[in-house]
Amino acid sequence: MRAFIDTNLWAYRFDQREPAKSKWIGQWLHRIAEEHDIVVSTQVLIELRAVLTYKFQPAFTAEDIRTALDALTYFEVTATDANLVLDAHELANTEQLPWFDALITEAAIRTRCQILYSEDFSHGRRFGELIVRNPFRGKDFLER
Repeated sequence: MRAFIDTNLWAYRFDQREPAKSKWIGQWLHRIAEEHDIVVSTQVLIELRAVLTYKFQPAFTAEDIRTALDALTYFEVTATDANLVLDAHELANTEQLPWFDALITEAAIRTRCQILYSEDFSHGRRFGELIVRNPFRGKDFLER
């Protein structure tokens, strides 16, 4: 099965302000990568770099950011091109999605993912064959 993983979940993996959450999400990501073909987009890489640079205190070093971004390129990375942007614009309007969420959703749809893992969408929401799952709502997270 193909699964798209949103930026926020990768960011939690690198966020050491909540070590237990970081550890749990790291284990979860490892398990998901064993079970699914993982997809991210160039938008995810761009957003993750911004988070690591500007939101974390202290900010990650340039070398640590490069290592984090390199780790994500192990997975399939889909480019955010002009057609994706135009289709995401339509999706944002028809589904009443915030702009950056529409870009993520459109990238997941275009890459034929069955699951979009994120905490920014309603758990269980569907976009055609794509279903949104919030890993923090699952049994595994509640039992940690």
